[in-house]
This record gives sequence, structure tokens and C-alpha cells, in this order.
Amino acid sequence: MPYALASTRHAERVRGAVEGRLPAPSDSPRLVSSWQRSFERYQLDPGSVIGPRVLSAAELREIRDREESFLRASGQCLTRLHDMVREADYCVMLTDAHGVTIDYRLDRERRNDFKHAGLYIGSCWSESEEGTCGIANVLTDLAPITVHKTDHFRAAFTTLTCSAAPIFAPGGELIGVLDASAVQSPDNRESQRIVNQLVRQSATLIEDGYFLHRLASCWILFGHQNRNYVEAQPELLIAFDENGNVVAANRRARECMPCLDGPRQIDEIFDSSHVQLRDIGRIETIAALRLRANGAILYARIRA
Repeated sequence: MPYALASTRHAERVRGAVEGRLPAPSDSPRLVSSWQRSFERYQLDPGSVIGPRVLSAAELREIRDREESFLRASGQCLTRLHDMVREADYCVMLTDAHGVTIDYRLDRERRNDFKHAGLYIGSCWSESEEGTCGIANVLTDLAPITVHKTDHFRAAFTTLTCSAAPIFAPGGELIGVLDASAVQSPDNRESQRIVNQLVRQSATLIEDGYFLHRLASCWILFGHQNRNYVEAQPELLIAFDENGNVVAANRRARECMPCLDGPRQIDEIFDSSHVQLRDIGRIETIAALRLRANGAILYARIRA
């Protein structure tokens, strides 16, 4: 189908869905809401075939300098994720909290193809500018998503498939988005299930790496329900100061332990009457700690 005709048909489909005359994309309420905002609030043209805005080198340098610690914490994870998806012809992008691509990984021989599609460092993916896309939806809804081909609002991106996930700071605020995108992929959106899962896992690794970097001056408890995973893949991270005040906890810890929502002392969370938590850190051992809330056992080591 000629490109101009395809863009016209896509624009008609979007308008029809927003107006209720045609089926909505993928039966997803999130995508429907995004299409409506893109069309009604931001008055974007769904037939547009122009790529995203790209910042100048000076503008990008200023943002990257500001995000230096975030970039340092994410670099290895970006490379590892790209190694896992490169054979399927994906690039990997990291954005800041405003949707600006501040780092990326791709195969150099495909550089021009990705750049032509807008998948390039310095590209801007806010919903107000580009409408429905993976990064924009994560920025808006703060939840992972796959936006597949014609799920995109603008015709320029209807060949792309994008799986994206949020990355949060220790305080819970959004600091960026991790995205894996392909220029060409199978039409069946189920083909993106594994990539979506890999992106979500990698976003969590970046989040935890940033947590450890930002809170390097604190005592850190690394925990897991299985003793064998405490060293290799700890799920729970809790930072506390010299006085035992809990300073921060990673997302998984907050999900598993509602008691972390408010200011707490570390000794109010764990029954440590039989062992001093700081002593665990000094001897670098793994200890079984009992949660006061429900009596469950958590295996942990502590970094001084």
C-alpha cells in the first residue's frame, strides 16, 4: 500500500475510534484514553508522517550532564538488554522524566534505519508532541506498556513496536523510561510479550542500581525470601542511617512491606533482639530476620 494512502487510512481509523464510529485500538482503555488526549487535548494530526523533535547537541548535553548519576547507574543494563534483543533487530532507549532520549544502544549497521524512524538520541517522546507511543504512555500512566504498530497515534510510527517501563527514584518519583523498539516486527502483538518482560526486568535493575548509587552513604539491607538469592539477586533493598531511621526502600520492598510507607526505625520492622543489624553488616554474613508485622522470615545481608 502506498505510504500516503496508508497514513490517510490510519488517520481515518484514529478519528473514527475517537468519535466512536470505529473499534478502539487493541481493546485497551489506556490506548483509547491516550488517543483521545492526543486528538482532543493536544490537537495532533494522526496522519502526520514527520518524525519526533530532536534536541540540538547543546540542549542534549545540558540534560545529560544533569542526569549523570542516572546514566552511570543505567549503562550496563542498557547494554545487557540490547544484547538480549539485538538479534530480533531492536534498539534500546533510555529517556529522562520528560521523554527525552538521553542514552541508547543499537547496531551501527542499522543506525540510519533507526534514526529515520526517530529512534535516536535526543529525540522527544512526550504525549503532547508525539501522541500515543510507548514512552509517552509510561510517562502519563507510570506503568509498563507495549504500543504495537497501529496502536500508535501518528502514522509516522505505525511500523514500530515499542515496549516501555518506568524507572523510579528512591523517593518514588519518576526519573525515566526504558524502551525497546523495533522498526519491523510480526503483526501479532503477542510476539512482544517476551520483550516487554525483559524491559520490565531491566527497568527494575536500573532502578535498584540507582537506589544503591544515591544511598551509598547509608546502611543497606539486601533481602530475599530465599537464602540462596540474597547475594545473587536480592529483591528487597532498605536504606537506613546511623540512628536506625529508614531513609528509603526500593519498589519491591514497599510492595511487600506496607509498614515502610511511613517514617520507621529499622528495629520496628525486624525483630533483631537476637542480633544487632549493624553487626551483620560488619561480619558480612547472611542472617534470618523475622518481620514484626507477620512473623515471616526474610534472609538478608547488610552493607555498612
